[in-house]
Amino acid sequence: MSRQAPEYRRERSLSFLFVLFVLAVVARAENPTPWRNYVGTCLDTLLTHGTDRYGGTSSDMFVAILDVDTLNCPETPEWLDSEAYYEEGRSHRRSMAGANFWYDQETIRSMYRLSTLTGDGQYAAGANRAINAFYDNAVRADTGMPIWGSHTFYNVFTDQRDGDPAGYHETLVYDAQWSRLYNQRPTETTAVIDNMWDRHVVNKITGQFNRHDNGASGCDFAFAGGSLISAFATMYNQTRDPVYLQRAKTVENWHWSQRDPTTNLVADAPGLSGVRYDGDHCFTTVTGPYAWQLMNAYEQTGDADFLDHAATYIKAYEQYGWDDQAETYWAMLQMDGTPVVDPLQGGGYDIWAPTGHVDLWKTTIYSYEFPLLAAQSAIRAYELTGDADLLVAAEHWAATIELQLPVQLGERFGDALLAAMPELAETDGSYAEDYGRTISFYVHLYEATGDEDYLALAEQVAQDAVEKLYVNGIFRGHVAKPYYEATNGVGVLLDSLLELDAAVQAPEPATMGLLAIGGLGLLIRGKR
Repeated sequence: MSRQAPEYRRERSLSFLFVLFVLAVVARAENPTPWRNYVGTCLDTLLTHGTDRYGGTSSDMFVAILDVDTLNCPETPEWLDSEAYYEEGRSHRRSMAGANFWYDQETIRSMYRLSTLTGDGQYAAGANRAINAFYDNAVRADTGMPIWGSHTFYNVFTDQRDGDPAGYHETLVYDAQWSRLYNQRPTETTAVIDNMWDRHVVNKITGQFNRHDNGASGCDFAFAGGSLISAFATMYNQTRDPVYLQRAKTVENWHWSQRDPTTNLVADAPGLSGVRYDGDHCFTTVTGPYAWQLMNAYEQTGDADFLDHAATYIKAYEQYGWDDQAETYWAMLQMDGTPVVDPLQGGGYDIWAPTGHVDLWKTTIYSYEFPLLAAQSAIRAYELTGDADLLVAAEHWAATIELQLPVQLGERFGDALLAAMPELAETDGSYAEDYGRTISFYVHLYEATGDEDYLALAEQVAQDAVEKLYVNGIFRGHVAKPYYEATNGVGVLLDSLLELDAAVQAPEPATMGLLAIGGLGLLIRGKR
């Protein structure tokens, strides 16, 4: 099924772009750097109201959910998307009544970034306190693993571990601030990352790993492996102990060795080959979160293999996944590069197969689609290599995203989300993470190319995010939810707004004129 927008959606998108462009120009004329103010106020609110003030033990850990009206953490929040977004039977992923430091990582990054940007050290100090509180309260005594991630969290009302009964350690997708954690608590951070090697890597020769820390073979999802690689690479950067570099390269080699030698495509979970579709198909999980973490490893170690392999995956997907006629990407490729167009006919897990074209906007927290992160990876790879083929990929993503603006309810599994939150039919919009990743992507594409249209798009999406999500001095996680929610990617949005803020510092009058021309250009380009 084509993901090309119907004509009414195109017209709405064009009107939206032009109106928000005008608002962005006015905002910049009145205040050239408004975005840091939203971030600063949101972080002030979190530091004042968003820490663990509940149960018998208080600490500086941030709660995962905060009511935007009362600024309290609800012990029993409204159900809303607890299963529609987090999947049936996996409501623990939402970390209700709890703290989950895995999803605070981008927030921590934004706190350090804001202190650097403004010279106000209170935000970095707050981040340091949160790290210390995490290590003091949320590490399991039996396994030595953190109480965070997609299976387990710290309940701030009971002061105990919560989540699914098994409580597996599983970290996916997001950027752990390992360097910051190590700077604050080197002994504890070293122990955690050593435990990750011991408990997640099931074959210390081939690098085959399991997303769960039970020491057994299991799902070797690319975005879980990326988390391991990034952790080991950071430890090498901190200690210069070659053991950590070898660990990173060993795990990275698992997927690299399993790629198709002709197409350079690799399955998301090659250990499941012949068992499940994700063992024999490539998705944007590889070109998005996995490639992103490989680039993290390159920057931490200087080892060019990490960057070269990330670029190879991105260019392979560009070659076989781009549908020039539809101006978008296929979501699922066979190893020979053939796109999977029609839904799979099997039952059970096959319902999660992302056939057809990619769906940009998230309707489920973990799926086989990470198109916005794939876009971010493409421009980051170009920034690091200067490879023109990677810029082509980034510009293709730019066109795909622009066609489907404004940020809105996604189509794949969108019906379930709409049923869970019916007001979405009136409000539209998506999760904070979608706004943040879109903003960051366009900022980096602007900085790489100098094309003012991309900066204008970043500001338009930022303005939309502020209008839909900013309430009472804090960002909520979704337009249809009355809560700030860490698991909805508010931290991603905060950090992207600071990137945007840096990009629009003190614009020259001549630049404003060019932006006006660029805004009209958006309208003209869209009507072609």
